[in-house]
Amino acid sequence: MILPVSPARLAAFKILLRVLRENSYASELLHSSLTDSLHEKDLRLATELVFGTLRQQLLLDHVLAFCSAHPLPRLDMEVIVALRLGAYQLRFLQRVPAHAAIHESVELVKAARLKSAAGYVNAVLRKVRTNDAERTWNAFDELTAAGLSLRFSHPEWLVERWLARFGLEKLIQLLEHNNRAPKVYFRINSPDLTSDELSTTLAGQAVRFKTHALSNDVLEVIEGNIYETTLFRNQRIAIQDAGSQLIPHLLDLEASDVCLELCAGVGGKSSQIARLKGSPSPVFALDLHWRRLQVARRLHSLNWKNLHWVTCDATRPLPFLRRFNKILVDAPCSGTGTLQRHPEIRWRLRAEQIREFRRLQLALLENAFQHLLPGGTIVYSTCSLEPEENEAVVHSFLNAHAGASLAIPEGGFLTLFPPETETDGFFAAVMGRKTRQ
Repeated sequence: MILPVSPARLAAFKILLRVLRENSYASELLHSSLTDSLHEKDLRLATELVFGTLRQQLLLDHVLAFCSAHPLPRLDMEVIVALRLGAYQLRFLQRVPAHAAIHESVELVKAARLKSAAGYVNAVLRKVRTNDAERTWNAFDELTAAGLSLRFSHPEWLVERWLARFGLEKLIQLLEHNNRAPKVYFRINSPDLTSDELSTTLAGQAVRFKTHALSNDVLEVIEGNIYETTLFRNQRIAIQDAGSQLIPHLLDLEASDVCLELCAGVGGKSSQIARLKGSPSPVFALDLHWRRLQVARRLHSLNWKNLHWVTCDATRPLPFLRRFNKILVDAPCSGTGTLQRHPEIRWRLRAEQIREFRRLQLALLENAFQHLLPGGTIVYSTCSLEPEENEAVVHSFLNAHAGASLAIPEGGFLTLFPPETETDGFFAAVMGRKTRQ
């Protein structure tokens, strides 16, 4: 007999399966049709279960392997996800009764038509609950890359890399930061929304916010559900990380600027460029993925009529005869600065990819520079903490282009280290094209 499973756990189970099978992002699925029917309390629990399980995946698997008679890689994916969900609740959610965590994980396996695995899931999670298993949670006190990897549930190769680069103290700060729930930041995304109207409207819908230390334009939710407000539903505000919001400011925009963004994604920085310019001169936003630009159009085109969305591969010749005053190259990268917000990246990224991104990033910069007017500005940005994708790319580009230079020659890079700035990790360089070459 299959008993009903709580809506929050069922939604978390389905989302984690999609993350594993389809390389989807949990943050997107948590705001999709999979959670539309959830009440706010259930959505909060589903969010905690999804992100918590992803963040602690390595540690959970270590303990589950200790308690299991079968190697985890040989198990059905549904069984692994149910075990991780149960183990996460047993270890990290003290408010959840142990019997409920175990029972519902068993029922999830049954609902997935794997009744034969129900007894196994029950036995493993009961062992996780015992004192013998509990000792394994505290077995990672060694301050080595291997010990810290298990203790903070990050890939060992990445911990080893960061330990050599940042040192032990800053490394632990970063790992701890990545395992905390991210704050929600937003900004105005409408030409006619004033600060006073924003404050009044959100206060009337039980949402409180404050400004970020880095910029008064960056707003942080401190109480309430911003996603349920009329301003969010009408696209008059945009949810966007604090670090991401800082990048368009580096373009030093003027009203007359004609602007271009490469790799625009869902258009957060593109619409911010339109807002900062405050004029009808065009902003062209390019991305390789048509579906992303469809989302961008839905989120931003109602408020910014001068946004033009173009699907193309920006590593190939761009579909423009004209050149631009300001260009943002928001380059694809490893995303190691976003592991708090996108914990699934920890388990997808491979060490060799960090070097592989370099060729793509340089090709994007090359194409952008060919379309930059003399005296114009390029901002190159990533959400990576890795120097191979950041300073090394910029120096390589500058060495190959005598007509390009850093706008700020000494220390001309913006680097946001997440534990210190309370943002995602970002890098940016501001470069100009000389008027005479």
